[in-house]
Amino acid sequence: MLERPENELQFVTPRDPLPTIEIDINSIPEGSHGYSDLVTRALSSVAEKSIKLRATIYVYQGMSVNFHQQTWSAFFGVAGDKKLLDVLLNAFQSAKVRNVKLSDYITSSTATRDFHVQDGHVWRPIESGTWYTESQGEKNLEEDSISETDDLELDEEETNGEGCRISSPTRFRIARADASVGSICKKIEEVFGVPEGAVKLCDPEGRPLRRDAKIATLRRRWEQ
Repeated sequence: MLERPENELQFVTPRDPLPTIEIDINSIPEGSHGYSDLVTRALSSVAEKSIKLRATIYVYQGMSVNFHQQTWSAFFGVAGDKKLLDVLLNAFQSAKVRNVKLSDYITSSTATRDFHVQDGHVWRPIESGTWYTESQGEKNLEEDSISETDDLELDEEETNGEGCRISSPTRFRIARADASVGSICKKIEEVFGVPEGAVKLCDPEGRPLRRDAKIATLRRRWEQ
């Protein structure tokens, strides 16, 4: 996994509302674990073939009746090459997402930047001010270049060579509100070396949130 500071990415900011692909989030097959990996794989297949392609995908989530029933939907708008709308539509249809269609327009001011295509990679936010890509082949950025206001410290046990345990502080960053639950779970799994899928973020009733839910949603549920 490679990380890059947000200010090093050249986001595309649209001047006009964006046409979208809408999906009913609850109609995504359970084995897909939400839409994030579906979108990433679809965009990666295009990005790898066109190093100069640059596009930013904005996502808005909200209630909808566009499928003739009330749904909780995600709307994907592409700022940049509009052919990526067809790429996303085909990816969702191939994944057997039951409710998917070309849909309403969204504005960047009401949506979040969730995916970005640049330099042949697909970038996703992982925490405040930092984006990551699963692609390999570039020099990783310094992981400790973080804002002091976002730092947390946690004691991590190590041995001192004589079998005695000692503690050394490990630095962590506070998750940004628009980061996905799935990306934060993945980061926790990597930091602590636990199996993929072992970490789940739950609401106060102990129910795991979907991996494509936002950290802001998690916080709101715990603050109620």
